[in-house]
Amino acid sequence: METANLDFWYLESDPRTQQPSACIYVKSTSGEDYDGIRAERLISAHCMSFIDLDAEIRRLHAELDEIRARAKKKFYKAEAAGAGR
Repeated sequence: METANLDFWYLESDPRTQQPSACIYVKSTSGEDYDGIRAERLISAHCMSFIDLDAEIRRLHAELDEIRARAKKKFYKAEAAGAGR
């Protein structure tokens, strides 16, 4: 089973803005090449400051917390149904 990791991509001078830029992406062995980095999929907006990047990280944390809460309910519901048999 192939797994993926998260990482961030940083440019000193984004070609679109000539300003520093960063984003978070899913790191893998295949995918689109971004400045020498193989990125399967970007999962954040392009951020022009650390404050913007930090906000994107907080947004991703919130999404993962929501996924965790939904999964917890599903697993505990399945356990309870299995115990009632």
